[in-house]
Amino acid sequence: MEKFGLLGETLKHSFSPEIHARFGQYPYDLCEVEKENLENFIKSGQYKGFNVTIPYKKTVMSFCDRISPEAERIGSVNTLLWKDGELCGYNTDYFGFCALLKHADIAVSGKKCLVFGSGGASLTVQTALQDLGAKEVIVISRSGKNNYENLSLHADAQILVNTTPVGMYPNNGESPVDFSVFKNCTGAVDLIYNPYKTKFLLDAERRNIPAAGGLYMLVAQAKKAAEIFTGAKIAEEALDRIFEEIKALKLNLIFIGMPGAGKSYLGRKAAEKYKRPFIDTDKCIEEKAKMPISKIFETHGEAYFRALETEVLKEVTKLSGTVIATGGGVVTRPENFDLLRQNSRIIWVKRALSSLPTAGRPLSEKHSIEALYESRKDAYACLADDVVENEVK
Repeated sequence: MEKFGLLGETLKHSFSPEIHARFGQYPYDLCEVEKENLENFIKSGQYKGFNVTIPYKKTVMSFCDRISPEAERIGSVNTLLWKDGELCGYNTDYFGFCALLKHADIAVSGKKCLVFGSGGASLTVQTALQDLGAKEVIVISRSGKNNYENLSLHADAQILVNTTPVGMYPNNGESPVDFSVFKNCTGAVDLIYNPYKTKFLLDAERRNIPAAGGLYMLVAQAKKAAEIFTGAKIAEEALDRIFEEIKALKLNLIFIGMPGAGKSYLGRKAAEKYKRPFIDTDKCIEEKAKMPISKIFETHGEAYFRALETEVLKEVTKLSGTVIATGGGVVTRPENFDLLRQNSRIIWVKRALSSLPTAGRPLSEKHSIEALYESRKDAYACLADDVVENEVK
C-alpha cells in the first residue's frame, strides 16, 4: 500500500497521524529528517507523498519538478506528491487558513493586518489576507523596518496573526506581543494548534477580541492534502466532524471543585472510560515535596503549597488527552487560570456542602466549608465548561 508522511525536524507531538487516519485509509508516518538528508529521503521512493512542516516549506521547493500555481505564487510548499515520475508541490495551508477565518467568523476585508513571522507559513498567510481584501498587510520580524521593537508604529492594526512558534508546546505561556498596544484589534489568529489556546489567544480573549487557534486550519489543510494524495473528493461536512473529534481527543479533561467533591474519583472513572492517563495534582505535589499535604501546610504554610501547585500545573496542563484532578483551592491563584484553560475542557464537580468530608484536609478543618465555598464559587463558575452534580455518598 502507498505510504504518506509528515516531514519536519521535531514531530513527536504532531496530531497529523490521527487526522489523516480519519480522512483516508492510507498509512501515514512522522518522518523526522535532518536537512542534509532531506532530498535523498524524499527521492528514496519509500513514500508516495508528504505533508511538510517547519522548517522545510521553502526548502522542498527546489526538489520539485512541478509546483502548483498557488504554491508558486505564495513561495511555499507544504504538500508533496509523486505523480507520473515527477515530484509535485502544492500549498494546502492556503485553503486551511481561509477555512479557519471563515469558521471563526473573522473578517479581514478592508482591515490593516499584522503578520508575526516571515517564514513559509507567513508567506501563505500574507497571500491569503491579500486575496481576501485586506487593506494592508504588514510583516513583523525580528529585524528590518517593521520589528518587535517598533510595534507602536502599527498600533492601529485590526487583525493580528501569529505564524511564529512562540508559545508552541513545550514553551507554553509565551506570546510574541503585548495586546495592550493594539486598541483597535478586532481579530487574533494563532497558527499554533498545541496548546489549543496559546497565551496570544488567551490575552486576546481577555480583551473580548475574537480569537482562533490553528487546530481547525490543521484539519482543513489535511482534508485538502488527503484529496491530493488519493485523488478523491472528501465531503465538506467531514471537516467540521473531524475537527470536533480531534479536539475532543486532544483536550485534557480537568476536574475542579471543592475538597471532597469527588474530583479524583470521577477523574479516575473518566480516565478508565476514555482510556486516558490520569493525574492527581495533589499526589504530584506530595511527590515533589516528599511529604503529605497536611505536613506541607504544617511545616511550610499555604503560600508554599500554592507555589508548588502552580509549578505542577505548569507541567501537567501542557499535556494533551489527559484526565487531571486538581485541588480544591487551585482557583485561588489567578496565575493558574490560563494554565487550566490553555489545553483543556474544565469540569466543575459540585456536591452538597453538608456531604463534603473535612478530615485530613487542612483548610477544610481550619475554615468553615461555607466560607471556603463562598470565596471560590465565582472562580469555579468562571472557569467551568461543564458542571457535574456528584451525589455519591
